[in-house]
Amino acid sequence: MATAGALAFFAAGLPAPWLVGSVVLTGAASLAGWIRPLPPRVRDAVLILLGVSLGSAVTPATVAGVLMWPGSMAALGVAVAAMVAASYWVLRRGFGWDRPSAFYASPPGALTATLAIASDSSADMSKVAVVQVFRVFVLVAVVPVLAALGGGPLAATPATPTGSPGTLLALIAAGAAGGVAAHLFRLPGGLMIGAFAVSAALHATGVTAAALPQAVALPCFVALGAIVGTRFAGLTPRTVLGLLKPSAASFLVASALALGFSLGVGWWLDLPIAQVFVAFAPGGLEAMMLMAYLLGLDPAYVGAHHVARFVAISFAVPLFARLTAPEADRPDGSQ
Repeated sequence: MATAGALAFFAAGLPAPWLVGSVVLTGAASLAGWIRPLPPRVRDAVLILLGVSLGSAVTPATVAGVLMWPGSMAALGVAVAAMVAASYWVLRRGFGWDRPSAFYASPPGALTATLAIASDSSADMSKVAVVQVFRVFVLVAVVPVLAALGGGPLAATPATPTGSPGTLLALIAAGAAGGVAAHLFRLPGGLMIGAFAVSAALHATGVTAAALPQAVALPCFVALGAIVGTRFAGLTPRTVLGLLKPSAASFLVASALALGFSLGVGWWLDLPIAQVFVAFAPGGLEAMMLMAYLLGLDPAYVGAHHVARFVAISFAVPLFARLTAPEADRPDGSQ
């Protein structure tokens, strides 16, 4: 199903077809109850391979840009706070949602962590899940189009030379070790981020210039689309349709803020607007990192911002909920 969607979008000449086509068709099939999520082991392997692939796009020149990022990170912190507050206000005041549901539906870019925390609260999980997944789903579908309208590149960063089988196996093994280590230390997005960090370090320091062949990388892109699309599994079309209006309102206000901050940061630091927007966009870590790669943007810049946001939200959401929510709504369910 995911492959069919990717091939259809590729044949139609649409941007980022391997990811977007997979997400669109898989999401529709999930709502219809035709498919189920990928097995956990398959998902884990895909995330590790994606991390290795994304890391190959990092070069010494990329690392040189790190001096500009502290200002961008500070702006991201303000932007995320504004997005959470605006989304909460829209859902709470505009649609009359209860406090826990509005609160857990509002944090952008930490889907897995937020859903896990919300599941231990009194929040309506169908509402939280639809709003959170809607953001990722729509961003994956529309970011390439926005990048095209804004003059951004629509092709992936040119692949570095594919190494020998032994070199590639060593690169994958190193990435897998990094991913497993990060996962064991409970780092957010550990499998992919750990593999990405190891691969990026090896490429940035010139230790290797190898890259996964397209025959391996492209199926991983399609698989990630399936991972995003199957987030709709278990929800009925009626439930989703009933929540489209608040989901769209929350998405639009968060995206408008992300775009506004992107324009300001891009002008301030002389960075491509499309690159800053993908880094600030209220989407999932893995999907946005891959989107940066597919659009020929800097995956290290985008990845650093999404990891920082993921870490901050993962710690801030339960802390803020504990400090502000009524006892029954606290994430640990304590009384």
